[in-house]
Amino acid sequence: MNDAKIMMKMANHVLSQISALGQECFLKNDSRLKTFCEKIERILKDAHLYEAAIQRNWQAAAKKIQTRTCRNINDLSFEIHTLKSHLDYEIGKPPTVADILGELMQLEDEYGQLRYNWKEKTLSVVTDPIVLEDVALGSFEIRLCLDRIGQLYRDSPYYVIALEPNPAGSSEDVTHPHVSGERLCEGDGHLLIRKALEQGRLCDFFNLVIGILNTYNPDSPYVALSEWDGYSCYDCGYTMNRDDSYYCEQCENDFCSQCSSYCQICDTTLCLACAYECPGCQKPVCRQCVTICPECEEELCTDCMNEKQICNHCQQERKEQNHEQQEQTKTTAV
Repeated sequence: MNDAKIMMKMANHVLSQISALGQECFLKNDSRLKTFCEKIERILKDAHLYEAAIQRNWQAAAKKIQTRTCRNINDLSFEIHTLKSHLDYEIGKPPTVADILGELMQLEDEYGQLRYNWKEKTLSVVTDPIVLEDVALGSFEIRLCLDRIGQLYRDSPYYVIALEPNPAGSSEDVTHPHVSGERLCEGDGHLLIRKALEQGRLCDFFNLVIGILNTYNPDSPYVALSEWDGYSCYDCGYTMNRDDSYYCEQCENDFCSQCSSYCQICDTTLCLACAYECPGCQKPVCRQCVTICPECEEELCTDCMNEKQICNHCQQERKEQNHEQQEQTKTTAV
């Protein structure tokens, strides 16, 4: 991107977006102030209701209003501190076109040829391949949407895109322990990243994002690296390691050990929903190892059928009937 005209256009576009942040900040604070004043008005209204309830000796109503007011005042003390921190926050002096041009040139010095899409107004940097705790995650494109810098206080203006994705086994959207749906969980770096964009420090912005991508925080990952090769049990949602999962050959889904079984005749792996419990022996079996007794029409496993494909129970009944008939024949003969 050595075209001076393109560099100048980009710098001016970034500057216009950063300049819009000042107005955006005022608008956000105006909205916060209005919300705060509405809460105060509710407390004042409750104060009048409280007075009226006391005068009329409505003690139950007065106690209810008193409890609500106490709760609202407790909330208000926290919101005062939060509102003050927003009102005290200053964006600072905006950069100049020369400052942003210098940032763009420094980016090219650090990362080589920049990826710039003038039609979509995006500026990208590609990381080196990232490996965290022996898990290869590949390279990532950090794509800054210049048109959205002015919306910094409402939404993240950049994406983190896996170029050689090795997603977590439990979710294809998680391409990094701290990236889901191409959005980075910035953690403690949130304020630093926002400040860098507010001040037009593009190099610092990209370096901060790359620094987070090269760091693993085991306390707040979308998917832990120890479970990276795992995926969710189709039944209970438990995240499993690939080596600990069981593939049901009936419904063709993956299950954890607690949600799986196997056919005790042919050893076919089954989930609990697909396993059929034979009413004759109570063993879990697959449907291929189940047959219907032609006499009682009961569905039983093949182990509960004799060589004539009659269930053991019916076979026993046959023996008893034959025995009774033989006894009757003997009695008649005598």
